[in-house]
Amino acid sequence: MVDFTNKNVFWPILMTTIAFGLVGMFWPDILHQIQYPLLAGLVLLIGLPHGATDFLLFRCLNGPKLSKKQVFRFFLLYILGVFGYLGIWLFFPTFALASFLLISAYHFGQSNWQALPVASRLRPLLNIAFGAFAIGGGVLWHWDQSFPIVQQMIGDLPVWSDTFLSKVQWLIVLFNVVMLIGLRLSGQIDHSNLFSEGLKLASLSFMFYFTPLLVGFTLYFTLWHSLSSLLDQISFFRHQWPSFTLSNYYFQAAPYTLLAIIGLFGLSFGQSILFPHASLISLFLILIACVTLPHIVLVEKRYQ
Repeated sequence: MVDFTNKNVFWPILMTTIAFGLVGMFWPDILHQIQYPLLAGLVLLIGLPHGATDFLLFRCLNGPKLSKKQVFRFFLLYILGVFGYLGIWLFFPTFALASFLLISAYHFGQSNWQALPVASRLRPLLNIAFGAFAIGGGVLWHWDQSFPIVQQMIGDLPVWSDTFLSKVQWLIVLFNVVMLIGLRLSGQIDHSNLFSEGLKLASLSFMFYFTPLLVGFTLYFTLWHSLSSLLDQISFFRHQWPSFTLSNYYFQAAPYTLLAIIGLFGLSFGQSILFPHASLISLFLILIACVTLPHIVLVEKRYQ
């Protein structure tokens, strides 16, 4: 991934994260007022485009001169993956949510650890642990806000106390801290990696704890995950197309970003039939889940 230890990328995002945490700590009403425009703006600008160049990534992995059969097979499998997962949401929503959380946790952790020279045998555990922290920071520390969203997605939920779930998230944070220390003691990361990763963990914890669920999710998903992936893809594409620019990236991403938006509107129109109890936020998360699986498969191939 893009080297977030580079001060030109790491520090502005870190300062933004801390600034939102401070606003949430002292003026939480402001964040409640702007959470929906913030979600819409950053997801449209960064979140959706970072996954909307999957076909370009496929071309880069398989050569620029693809046969019609390869192109047809890519789009067929991609569409089948999206609609197949939508079908799982319709008939097995609890399993769909659990698998989505597990896959997303791995993917978030993957984007965090990819640039660091840790042993390959440890990567799955590191990926899941960091991804669980990133997801749990919003969901578990703000269960009063996330409970109705999750309930709309899968139906009835067991009753868990906010205090219990908050302690679970603190244990996840502690586990990540212990792993960081262990990586440093074993010599797999250096002092600068330990400092930057520790600072990242601390600032994200601060931001997650004091900002509303949607604000924390939006900032992590777009600034820490999607922007990292977007810049990394541009760097990867330049190996094959040296003159590839940010404007080229957005030009390539535009049609598929538009399709994702159309898909969200399509789900909202079919809401009364497909997901009668879901809110727009729940539908958005279901849409993200449906396009995540094929995206992660391509990203995994890219790293390999």
